[in-house]
Amino acid sequence: MKKKWIAAAAILAAILVCVLGFNALKPKTVAGAKTINVTVVNEIDGTELFSGAIKTDAETLGGMLEGAPELKAKMETSTYGRLLTALLDVEQGDMATGPWWLYESENNEACKAAGFCPAVDETPIQDQDQFTFKYTDSY
Repeated sequence: MKKKWIAAAAILAAILVCVLGFNALKPKTVAGAKTINVTVVNEIDGTELFSGAIKTDAETLGGMLEGAPELKAKMETSTYGRLLTALLDVEQGDMATGPWWLYESENNEACKAAGFCPAVDETPIQDQDQFTFKYTDSY
């Protein structure tokens, strides 16, 4: 009986360490003013639609998009959170066949940690983050 108790305590401790470790590594949101560098590219016709800095107090990429009228972002709620459906009056195609709006960042901590950028409302932003949004028919 004592061995079962020790094994259960060890399993509980391992789970606790995993949960605490994951939360410690998860990028945190940053309150306050920040500048996010944004590039928007239409890969279908080979044009750059926007390149510039967005000033924001938002804590997530979704909040930044929502508060940046110059990007004319449209998002819709899906099973997995908000989905980017349009930028700069370029509407996403059919969800199954594309083209789609995709985004990436080489310096955002959440994108680097996951190896890809999470959903817009799950991507915390920090001052001087850089994002590239691509309208593309491939991924």
